[in-house]
Amino acid sequence: SRAVRVKNPSLHSACSLTGQSGERVRRMKKRILHHDSPTVENFLYTGLTHIIWNRSSGMNTWRMKMRNERTLLYILCTLCACILFFLVLSPQRGNDRGRILEYLRETGAAREEGGRELSRGRVEVRKKEEEHKDDEHMAMRQNMSSCKPLFGKVGVFVAYVKSSMETHYGVAQRTLECYLKSVNYTVFMVDLDNDERVKHACYKNQQLFFRKHCAASVYLKEVDWMLILDADTAIVNPNHCIEEWIDTRADLNFYERYFNWEIASGNYLKWGDWEFIQPQNWNGADNGVLQIHILEAVLPSAVQEIRICDEIWHKGTDYDTYMAFVTCCKMAMGATRLWPGKVRIYRRAHGWVRDGFLADDGWAETDFMLHGYKANKVGQDGWASPFTEAPNPAKCDASTKGWPWRKEKLFTVQEVKDRLSAFEGSTGKNYPQKARVIPYLQYPDVGNCFPNCDDMV
Repeated sequence: SRAVRVKNPSLHSACSLTGQSGERVRRMKKRILHHDSPTVENFLYTGLTHIIWNRSSGMNTWRMKMRNERTLLYILCTLCACILFFLVLSPQRGNDRGRILEYLRETGAAREEGGRELSRGRVEVRKKEEEHKDDEHMAMRQNMSSCKPLFGKVGVFVAYVKSSMETHYGVAQRTLECYLKSVNYTVFMVDLDNDERVKHACYKNQQLFFRKHCAASVYLKEVDWMLILDADTAIVNPNHCIEEWIDTRADLNFYERYFNWEIASGNYLKWGDWEFIQPQNWNGADNGVLQIHILEAVLPSAVQEIRICDEIWHKGTDYDTYMAFVTCCKMAMGATRLWPGKVRIYRRAHGWVRDGFLADDGWAETDFMLHGYKANKVGQDGWASPFTEAPNPAKCDASTKGWPWRKEKLFTVQEVKDRLSAFEGSTGKNYPQKARVIPYLQYPDVGNCFPNCDDMV
């Protein structure tokens, strides 16, 4: 026979699992359940006696009978509680208990401090929201009403090469001429090869794009705000004012290209000198310069991130590897889109212009300009223009009567949204594999500068 050993002799005799009669077992159970000893062993044994073992004569198997499933669950919970009780509170584990209590005190303090930080963060967010409410933003133009000069004198700048203007951009430029009949903006149409002021100030710049930016800086002093446009940018909806996109909190306003997240360089200033220091490999011309220039301007202390992105830029051999550089710059700048006193970057499709092909040359009331129109006439090379013909500036005024739109190209905002959403999904899936870089995992940002990596912070 096998017996369960317990410290209580009376219980020891009762636990002997030799063939006992049912009546004797019931007496033992009654005796055990009414035992007045408060020992843990008695408590456990009380639970164990809910399982009655019978050994049949001449049989080698045992049958386990339970009063009910709840009883078994109660027993298991009791065992677990007792084991946990001994493991956590036993004297030999005093050190562990001390560490646990210390951890609980620390996490409690951390939660309290975290709560204070969260409260401070919410206060800062509310302050920023209040500051944003104070900024002047022109509401969307209604019924071709006048564009009030809320931000001073506004200029529109278009730089071109005469030979290209004669063979391209006819439709785009006629839409601009038509639009300008309804507003009071100063217009700068600058021939980069023959303009005397540009020739004098920008003679060092031989590359077309950099000469354009240099030329913009020459004429910028004549206005308070200047919108620099590519020659292939067309006005599709004249019921807007440029002031709607002027953010006075920043000196420079840019927007992202929809299909690759690149900050578009169809606008602005100071990069003329960069022509002489850009790498000689596949560099993206002024677009590439713009990415690194903005990164340096808004995050001058991000020395290691700038160094890594610049290294990727100089290693570029084609469009795919160039886009790795764009990815690097975007990740370094993070989610911020406004650096007060410096730069505002409009999210894709939220600026004053987007590419026309994104919505099949369709447009909604929220659209202002469409980019990429390099044709001299409507229908050229099968182009499905938003217009039945190019607008005639002679018929244009402060109304929409001179705008020959195709009705089927006038979409609702929801229809444009659906097309942009579909294009967005495919763009992400088709993003070049070589451009899917995670700079801080693939390039060192400590090993080559330790212990001085944060000297500029």
